[in-house]
Amino acid sequence: MQVPNILLTILRQPAARLVTVSGVLFVVIAWATVIWQIVEDRSAAMEAAVRENRGRVVAFEQYVRRTLEAADLASVYLDERFRGELGAGGVTSTRKIVLPQYFDPVIVGAEIADAAGNVRFSTHGGQAPSVRDRRVFRELRDTAGVARAISSPTLQPDTGETVLLVARSLRDARGRFVGAVAVEIPARRFVDFNAGLVYRPADLISIISLRGLTLARREGGVVSWGQDLKGTLVMQRQAAAPNGEYWGPSVLDGKRRLFSHQRLANYPIFVTSGVGEADVLGPANRRAGWFLSLTTALTLVVGALLALYFRHIHNQALAQRRFDLMRDEFAHSARVSSLSEMAAGLAHELNQPLTAASNYLAVAELMNRGDGTREGMAGQLHQVRGQIARAGDIIRRIRDYLSKGNAELRIEPIDATILDAIALAQGANAVSHARIAYAGGQAANRVLIDRVQIQQVLVNLIRNAEEAMAAMPIERRAIRIQVKPQSEELLEIRVDDDGPGFPPSVLEQFNLPFISTKAAHGLGIGLSICRRIIEVHGGTLKAWNRPTGASVSFTVKREAVLRAVA
Repeated sequence: MQVPNILLTILRQPAARLVTVSGVLFVVIAWATVIWQIVEDRSAAMEAAVRENRGRVVAFEQYVRRTLEAADLASVYLDERFRGELGAGGVTSTRKIVLPQYFDPVIVGAEIADAAGNVRFSTHGGQAPSVRDRRVFRELRDTAGVARAISSPTLQPDTGETVLLVARSLRDARGRFVGAVAVEIPARRFVDFNAGLVYRPADLISIISLRGLTLARREGGVVSWGQDLKGTLVMQRQAAAPNGEYWGPSVLDGKRRLFSHQRLANYPIFVTSGVGEADVLGPANRRAGWFLSLTTALTLVVGALLALYFRHIHNQALAQRRFDLMRDEFAHSARVSSLSEMAAGLAHELNQPLTAASNYLAVAELMNRGDGTREGMAGQLHQVRGQIARAGDIIRRIRDYLSKGNAELRIEPIDATILDAIALAQGANAVSHARIAYAGGQAANRVLIDRVQIQQVLVNLIRNAEEAMAAMPIERRAIRIQVKPQSEELLEIRVDDDGPGFPPSVLEQFNLPFISTKAAHGLGIGLSICRRIIEVHGGTLKAWNRPTGASVSFTVKREAVLRAVA
């Protein structure tokens, strides 16, 4: 048998369907719970990362702002200290200056240029080149609304250090540009935020100008600057949400991160903080791996238990089929055995019509030799034909009763079925002399049965009743068969006797296999066969005691059921 057919056969059983549905429902609920937990865990991890990164970028923005404010204080001091000397006409030489020690140590140098771009004061000494062509100087000179500007990362030849120039325009009372002051801060110092903190390889902080140039960048422990980001995702996101967050790949290394932006007021820059998605979701992913592994193992265990259960049910069904086959074989043997026990009675019953036919033929022969009329001879031959038909009917009942095969349910008249069973059971009264009463009158009731199997049930019940009354006087041995509708769908057939009744132990276990009504002398196989036959017919077999005897009844389906289905 193929696996799908086996499963379909198993799933026809209500208990198997319940177990299967329960197992599948348990697995589905387990998987749904785990998936929900994983999604919630990831969502919680991402929300926590957003809060943490938002706090980090705000703190980073404040750190950068304080650094720029220190540069502003220095530029204000230099403006007040040296502006009066910028107006000296014709002077283009550079004079060395020294910053006071109380300035923030992040400031490593400063320059002051006049309106023409000549560097008039510098902390580096020597003649400084003109700055009139530098972008920062041009922005401050040409744009009246721009008071501050930050240069691109610039390498200082004398120190070999890359610095950022934080520049401020100098204007007179009428708003005319008179020069610019620039304070030098090492690019590395801008990303010394949380100095001493161990950064994960994917952790990122950076300062980016609104022109799309990286002024300072720290990824893990690596510091860099000068990357061109114009037109990239980071600049698009900054333009859309200056102080927002987003998940996306880094432009430079392609790693997916959570980025938080914070734009600085009064400065054309913004700061960003990024944390790697793998770092954010790593713990949640590891927990998800454990959840999935445990759920997979649980699913396999449930699947294995269902497979074992299916195998058990399949083996049980195979054993039941083998048992049914053996029971059918035994049922056939029981019918043969019962006929063997009734052989004398059946032979006597068969001998009666044959003897009568012989006598009728002898009379017809005498009439043929004498003066008998044709009508008289025809009457004798008619009697012969009737007796032969009676003998043939007896042989038909015996042949049908001995037939072997599977149950073939057909529409049968209940009267004829019961009368044939009575005739077979009586066996010419060879077993006992119990009177069997059946009123009949059920010609209108037709049932869906296998006639031979129902006859076997009736024969078995009649013979059990006869054996139960064997010790009673002959005149008290009575068996009554009654038929009455139990419902629109079922017809009840009941066998009553006037015997001693069933022992209580038999009634308590009547529905168990191999229960016998014959005390220590019976195996209970006959009742087991009867019960199985009635179950195949969709009915039930019951027994109880009456004050004056015992009763056994069973139900079969009526013809009305078929009409309703049709």
